[in-house]
Amino acid sequence: MTSRHFYSTADDLVLKSLRGTVLLNPNLKLHPASRTVYTVDRTEHVQVAVMSGGGAGHEPAHAGYTGRGMLSACVSGEIFASPSSKQILNTIRLAALGGGLTPSTKRDVLVIINNYTGDRLNFGLAIEKAKVLYPDVNIASVVVSDDVSLLNSPATQAVGPRGLAGNILVCKLLGALAETGANLQTIQSYGDAVVGDLSSIGVALEHCHVPGRAENPETMAHGECEIGLGLHNEAGVTCRKMGGVKSVIQEMIEMIMNSKANSSLVEREDGFVLFVNNLGGISQLEMGALLSDLVDELDERGQRLRRIYLSSFMTSLNAPGFSASLLNASAVDRKLAPNGLSINTYDLLDAPTEAHSWLNVHQHWDKVPDPRNAHKHILDMNDYFPRNAARDENPNKNSSSQLPATIKFALKSACFAVLKVEKELTEYDTVAGDGDCGHTFAAGAGSLLSEIQERGNALFVMDPATLTERIADILEDKMGGTIGALFGIYLNAYSHTLRTTSSASETHKAPLQALEDLCRHTTAKPGDRTIIDALRPFCEVLASTGNLKQAVAEAISGAKRTRGMKPRLGRAAYIGKTEENYNVLDPGAWGVAKLLEGFSEGLLAGGKEKS
Repeated sequence: MTSRHFYSTADDLVLKSLRGTVLLNPNLKLHPASRTVYTVDRTEHVQVAVMSGGGAGHEPAHAGYTGRGMLSACVSGEIFASPSSKQILNTIRLAALGGGLTPSTKRDVLVIINNYTGDRLNFGLAIEKAKVLYPDVNIASVVVSDDVSLLNSPATQAVGPRGLAGNILVCKLLGALAETGANLQTIQSYGDAVVGDLSSIGVALEHCHVPGRAENPETMAHGECEIGLGLHNEAGVTCRKMGGVKSVIQEMIEMIMNSKANSSLVEREDGFVLFVNNLGGISQLEMGALLSDLVDELDERGQRLRRIYLSSFMTSLNAPGFSASLLNASAVDRKLAPNGLSINTYDLLDAPTEAHSWLNVHQHWDKVPDPRNAHKHILDMNDYFPRNAARDENPNKNSSSQLPATIKFALKSACFAVLKVEKELTEYDTVAGDGDCGHTFAAGAGSLLSEIQERGNALFVMDPATLTERIADILEDKMGGTIGALFGIYLNAYSHTLRTTSSASETHKAPLQALEDLCRHTTAKPGDRTIIDALRPFCEVLASTGNLKQAVAEAISGAKRTRGMKPRLGRAAYIGKTEENYNVLDPGAWGVAKLLEGFSEGLLAGGKEKS
């Protein structure tokens, strides 16, 4: 793995990449604020806009697959971090409206989501918001969960298999089906059927390197490979000696054929689609040879391949690895027949598309490209959607009393406490996760401190509910990924609870109510090695006693109990670490505990500002 890059930092790298992408297709526009790429000209009879997205680092996904005949819009987060729900909400608007910006151009929206915790939370939250804000736009989703490497793991049983490069196959099929004029229900039903008969697995010789980050000290030994790795540097299910490429391929195909999608449903004459994906760091010379060996192995097993695809469809930056996906197209047809649906999967794969990164598609410009974006248009977009204005008419209704002066110092103290443990959080997450937790928490703390510095006391004349909403917006935007979504959901729920609480004497129970709202979006519970291990005891003790100091002590104790716990949710749950790797505190739980401790210390200090 090389750690040398033309861009030594990831700052602005994602946006620059998206700007480059829209230069390749004159029918694409970029909305920089939400990092959304979307199509302008739409086919007249199309009823549904298909959209997708996720973290950056997987290029050409998903901007390279945006264009007529595939995706109508896509959204990008930071590298390996889910876009925020606010970004995704803008993408839903752009997908529904496109370039017309008139009510007559509105389409229903089908959202394709890769099964990662951050994506599920942020896309799910955005969809729920959109359903409330825009009730005349029907929205549905299809979750891609094609990874078969961890089917028997506790993590997979809890949250389902991860999404891999099969996502792009789903994007092509559903985008082509939408182009035929199919309705939302038909597209969703077909998408669910495809996902049910789609199996993928990856293998790599080394993990990728993220620009601007230190080199990963954990490297595979020479002559080893890792089977079952994810798209975000998550370790695989097993490391093994190479022992020859064919033996690795045999193991991969064996896992695919024994997966739930294929083990008992394959019939003798079934036709398959083979989808081979370069994770970014394998030469084209080797990829051709790998494809040859994959086809030979499948041929020996009697599998009838009707379509074969080979490209860098969905990468993991510069990871020296590849993934193989197998779709049983015949099984999909059988599954749809009882519902009276007759859809030819091969016709959809062969259908033309403007998306420049899909194979056999050629785009050209009639003139010098003119970079364009939707910045001016997005400002007027809300005019074409009905809004629920009840909240705006009286934003302070049932809100608690105005803020005491000590809140400013408490918030600053919380931020300083988080910044103080940034290195510690990073070390914990490097051992038991993907190493970005310290940076993520520090980004949130730093952005909140900047807001306090820029707005001064003006920020603290807000009522508590409004201030909480503002903090939620800041953290959701700047932290991103799973943790940003969790903070966004929790703080918005807390704000809503404050607005609806009739008595100021009951506000100490609001954190627990907000937690219950958060838990409607996640299955996490104490013992799963997540932030809930710190947040749940804090909220429960505060609700029962009203004693902030005692509640913080319980949060710290809860976070400390995560040492030695094996994760059952989140990205760390997929990483094949040994027990020694979990002999550290969960970084998310510890970050929350130190945040609460800092807030408490600032509040109880009686307004004495820390620096």
